Amino acid sequence: MKKLLVLALVLTTLLTACSQAKKDVLTVLVSADYPPYESIDTNGDYIGFDIEFGNALAEKLGVEFKWTDTAFDGIIGALQANAGDLAISSMSVTAERALSVDFSTVYKEETSLGETFTVVSLSSNAWTQLSDLTGKIGSTQLGTVQEQALNMLQTEFSLTLDIRSKWDVIVQEIINKRIDFVLVDKATADQFLIAFPELSEFTAQHDSLAAINGIGIAFPKGSEWTEKFNTAIAEMEADGSLQALVDKWFPAN
Repeated sequence: MKKLLVLALVLTTLLTACSQAKKDVLTVLVSADYPPYESIDTNGDYIGFDIEFGNALAEKLGVEFKWTDTAFDGIIGALQANAGDLAISSMSVTAERALSVDFSTVYKEETSLGETFTVVSLSSNAWTQLSDLTGKIGSTQLGTVQEQALNMLQTEFSLTLDIRSKWDVIVQEIINKRIDFVLVDKATADQFLIAFPELSEFTAQHDSLAAINGIGIAFPKGSEWTEKFNTAIAEMEADGSLQALVDKWFPAN
């Protein structure tokens, strides 16, 4: 009888320990076609600044992440439908988006216009300013702040807009001369130029392009996780680990 009691106590202890060790698994939405922020390598692994940043946060918070590739223009809707717990996908914080989702504190500042609004086109065009794009076909990813910018510039420069959901498709359309240019942030523009030497870039200088508040994590409205992640972000800022990731993935910054 004593042996049975001891065995029962051991089993109870083990079950309790397993229960306590079990981590929350959070579904993290990401549009994994935007290097160096997020992409999927040839092994099918998620890589990039946002991925390493997110995994560092998960470790601090003692949770597990289930990264889920999601079209960028569908991320906010998915959060509203509770199809994800959060989104880490180089999402700029804007007043319009904040009506639909909650944002963490900014984890990466966009300190200059060119960081957010860079024009990429075939270098053979020799375009260096927005006026060179008059009457041309422009593109960017659906649902981005770059799409908002193109909508603002469309009338002034007589642009035809061909907005797509995938960056790789847009670049191929430029190579094939079916789209003239894409508006993107500089870090990603630089990656495009490495992959396709026939491309070139310039900063889109225009007074109407308002300053962007930086990049944040998006959560469903009223999420219990927002403040917990804010605390973890603050810890990463304080211990220098966040800046180390910025320096690794954006060495020119």
